[in-house]
Amino acid sequence: MKTLHIFHNSDLKNGVDKTTCTLMVALKKLGVEPIAVVPKSGDVTDYLQSQAIRYWLIPYSCCASRTERAQFKFYGDSFAQLDSLITLIHQESPDIIHINTGHLLHAGIAAARQKVPAIWHIHAPFAEDLCRYEPTVGAGGYIHLLKQLSSQIIGVSADVSKSLSKYLPPDRIKTLYNGIDTEELVQSAKSSSTDIRAELGLSADANLVIGVGRVSAQKDFAAFARIAAKVSKLKPDCYFIIAGPRQEPEAIRLLEDEIARGQLSNRLFVLGPRDDIAALAAQSTIFLSTAIFEGQGIAALEAMALDTPPVAMACSGLRECIVHEHDGILVDPGDEDSAAIAIVRLLEDSELARKLTTNARISVAEKFSSREYAKQFLKIADAAIAYGPAAMSDQELDLLSGLLGQINNAHLRLLNFEQQTLGQRIKRILWELRQKLKVRI
Repeated sequence: MKTLHIFHNSDLKNGVDKTTCTLMVALKKLGVEPIAVVPKSGDVTDYLQSQAIRYWLIPYSCCASRTERAQFKFYGDSFAQLDSLITLIHQESPDIIHINTGHLLHAGIAAARQKVPAIWHIHAPFAEDLCRYEPTVGAGGYIHLLKQLSSQIIGVSADVSKSLSKYLPPDRIKTLYNGIDTEELVQSAKSSSTDIRAELGLSADANLVIGVGRVSAQKDFAAFARIAAKVSKLKPDCYFIIAGPRQEPEAIRLLEDEIARGQLSNRLFVLGPRDDIAALAAQSTIFLSTAIFEGQGIAALEAMALDTPPVAMACSGLRECIVHEHDGILVDPGDEDSAAIAIVRLLEDSELARKLTTNARISVAEKFSSREYAKQFLKIADAAIAYGPAAMSDQELDLLSGLLGQINNAHLRLLNFEQQTLGQRIKRILWELRQKLKVRI
C-alpha cells in the first residue's frame, strides 16, 4: 500500500506533526510506502530524510490564528496550492490520502478531484474546529465540507470521536490513539547531553515537576504555577519547569502574574521551546498536566514511557490515557488543591511512585505502541478504500474551487494595496471613483 500524508506544519515540537512522523515510520516497518507532503523544510523534513522516507514540499499556511486576516490568507493559500497538490497526487497515485488535521481543505479537494479516498485526522474536540470556522464558512458549512470530503474520520480519543459523532456519520468515525515509539524515545533521552538540574543550578537530588506544551489557554499553565506555589510551601526542595513555546500573549501574562504572586521566580522556570523534551521528562520526578482539554495527551504518555509518573487533571482525551492510582493520579479538572496534594503524596511515598512508574511503562507499551498505531491505521485505510473516494460531485468541487479562487484573488489585491504608498492608494481610489462616475453618466 502507498500512503500519502499531508502535514499542516513542519515542526516536531508540534504534537500533530510528531505523531504523523511516528505513524509513517511504523507503517514503513510494516511494508507500506509512506510519502509526506510538507509545507516547508524544517526538523520534520530532516527527520523524514533520516528515516529514508520520501517527501514533497508544497508551501502552505495552515491557519494558526483566528484573526480575520489569517483566515483570509488561509483560504487564499488553499486555492493557490490546490493545482500543485492535484498534480502531485496524480503523479504518485497513492492508495490513500491521510490529512493530519481538519484544516487542510486543499488536501480534501485535491483527493476528491483525483478520486482517492481521504482520511481526516482530528486531534481536538470538534467544538474547537467549529469555533474556528464559525466567522467564515459557518459551523454548518465546515461540517458539510468535512462530511463530503472524507472517506473515514479519525478521532484521537473516544472523547474526540464522541464530539465528532454529534455532527458527522458515526459509521465513518474511528477512534485511533496516537502511538509512541518507546525505543526511539528512551534512546533520545539517554543520548542527550542535557542535565537540567545543573543547567538551573539545582542540587542533583532536587525534586523536579515538569509541564510540557505551548503556553496557551488550553494548557492553563497559570494553574500549573498556582499548584507550584502550594507545593513549594510544603516541599522547599521541589522545583518546577515548563517546556514549550510562548504562544498566546494572554496566557503568558497570566502565567507571569502567578509566578510573581507566588514568588516563584527561583522555583518555577519557563524554559521555552526545547529539542530535548525526552531528556527533560526522563530527568523529572513527576509530570504535571493542567490542560483544560486534550485530544489525547502525548506528552503525558511520553513521560510515562520514560518512568516519570503523571499527575493530571482528568480533562477530555487525557483521562483515557491514565488509570487513576494504577499508572498515574487523576484529579478533577480545576481542582488545584488535589493536584498539589497528589504531588506531595508521590514525593513522600516512594513505594506508590515506583508502582505507578512500573505500571505506566507497561501501559504505554501495551496500549499505545507505534506498531499497534500503524496496524490499526491500516485497518482504517482498508475501510476508507472500501468506502471509496469522497462523495462530492465534480460540480460541487468546481463551485468550491471557484469560491476559494475568488478569495485568493481578493487576498492578492489586498496585499498589493498594502504595498502601495499612501499617495498611490489615494490615486487608485480616486481613479476607481472616476470610473464609477463615468459609468453612471
